[in-house]
Amino acid sequence: MTLSKILADFICSNEDFPAQARYLAKRSIIDSMGAMIAGSKTSCAEKAEYMAGRDGSATIIGFGDGYTAKDAAFVNGISGHELELDDTSSSNLGHPTIAVLPSLLAIGEEVACSGEKLLRAFLLATEVECKIGRICARYLHERGWHASSITGVIGAAAGCGYLLGQSAEKLVSTIGISASMASGVRENFGTATKSIHIGKTCQDGVHAAQLAEIGFDASPSALDGKEGYLYEYAAHRFGEFGDEFAETLGHDWDICSPGFAIKRYPSCSSSHRAVDGLIGLIDSADLKAGDISRITVGLSKPAMRELVSPYPENGEEAKFSIGFQVALYLAGLDNMPASYTPEVIFRPDIQDIVQKTSMYNKEDYDNLPADMGVGPAFVTIETADGCTLSAEQVYPVGHLTNPLSDTQLYEKYMKCADGIISRQNAQLLYEKLASLENEANISELMHLTY
Repeated sequence: MTLSKILADFICSNEDFPAQARYLAKRSIIDSMGAMIAGSKTSCAEKAEYMAGRDGSATIIGFGDGYTAKDAAFVNGISGHELELDDTSSSNLGHPTIAVLPSLLAIGEEVACSGEKLLRAFLLATEVECKIGRICARYLHERGWHASSITGVIGAAAGCGYLLGQSAEKLVSTIGISASMASGVRENFGTATKSIHIGKTCQDGVHAAQLAEIGFDASPSALDGKEGYLYEYAAHRFGEFGDEFAETLGHDWDICSPGFAIKRYPSCSSSHRAVDGLIGLIDSADLKAGDISRITVGLSKPAMRELVSPYPENGEEAKFSIGFQVALYLAGLDNMPASYTPEVIFRPDIQDIVQKTSMYNKEDYDNLPADMGVGPAFVTIETADGCTLSAEQVYPVGHLTNPLSDTQLYEKYMKCADGIISRQNAQLLYEKLASLENEANISELMHLTY
C-alpha cells in the first residue's frame, strides 16, 4: 500500500476525534485567527489582496468576502504568518495551523460547512502534515527547505479533499497533485517571501483538491515512489510504509503529543526557548541592561540555521534575533509587532544588547528525537561584576509542557484584533470559535473578521 493510500484511508475512515484533541484544535484555530486578523493590515497582506480575484464566496480576513477560494487562502496564509504569531510543531519543524487553516476556511465557505466539519478537517489536516513531518522534516531542514511549506501543502490538500467529500481514490489524487506543488527555500527567511511560502502552501492545498475534484489524477506513489516527494525533497530512502505507520495516525493525535506550541512573541520559534530562558535569568537576578556584559546562547544546528539575522536592520530580520527580543524586554518595550521597526532596532540601548549577544552550536542538542523539535537552548549571562548565570530551557513557554492559559490565549487574541475589527465582533468571534462545533455554517463567523 502506498503512503498516499494510507493517508487517504485514514481521512475517509476516521471517526474518533477525542475531547482533548478537539479542545487543543480550537485553541490553535483561535490563535491563528488572531494572527490573521493582526496580519491583515500589513503591507504584505495589502499587496496580496490587491492581486486577488473577486469571483467567489470566500473571505479574506480584514478585507471582506466574495473572493475565490484560492486567493482567499493565499492572502490569509500570508496574513497569518507575516507577523510570526502563529503556532509551531516540533514534528514538522514548522507552523502546523497556518499552513492548513486558510485552505480549510476557503473551501469550507464554498461548501457551507459546519463548525464541526471544519474542526474535523483541521484535525485531519494537521495530523497528516505532522506525521509526514515526523518522517522527513529533519531532512528537509538540513537541505534548506522551509519545512512548514513542504509538509503543510500535503495536509492542506488532504483537509480540503475531506471537506469536498472526496472518496479515498480521489484523495489519493489530491495528495499526489499536492506533492508536486510543495516549495519554499529557507534562503528567503528574513524577507517577506517567507510569508509567501505559507500563502502559496494554502493556495496550492485548495488548488490540488479542486483539480482532483474535476478529474485530474496523480500517481498513487507520488509521495513514496522512486522519484517521489520524499526522496526528491528529503534525498533519503525511507522504505515501505505499512500497518505500523498507519497505526500512528490518530494514535496519539500530534496536536496532543507532542502538541503545538502557541507563541508569546512575534518571532521565529527557534528563538523562543532562548528568550524565555534569558528572561528567567534576568528576572531571578533582577538584572538591568547595564548589568550585562555578555550573553551567549547554545543551540542545535537546526535552530541556528533558522536564526539568520542575529544583528537585524529591519523588522523582518528582527524576527530572527534573540538579542533584539531580550533588549526589548530589558527596555520595557512590548514584544509585539509594533516594536519591530528600525526606529526601535537602532536605539542605542537596544543595539547595546544586540551586539552583546552571540550564538554557538551546542552539539549535544543536535539529532534529538522528533518531539524535541530544534532542541533546547542553553543560555548564559555574564555580568559586569564578574558573575556568570546559566540555564537550560528545554521547551518554550506555550508548549504543552508549560501552556498558555485560556485567559492568556484570549488576551493575545484580543490584542491581535484590537483596532482592526470592532471589539464586539472580536468578542463574538472568539466565543463562536471557542464553541466551533455548534456553528451551523462557518460563513457566519467569517463575516465577523472584517
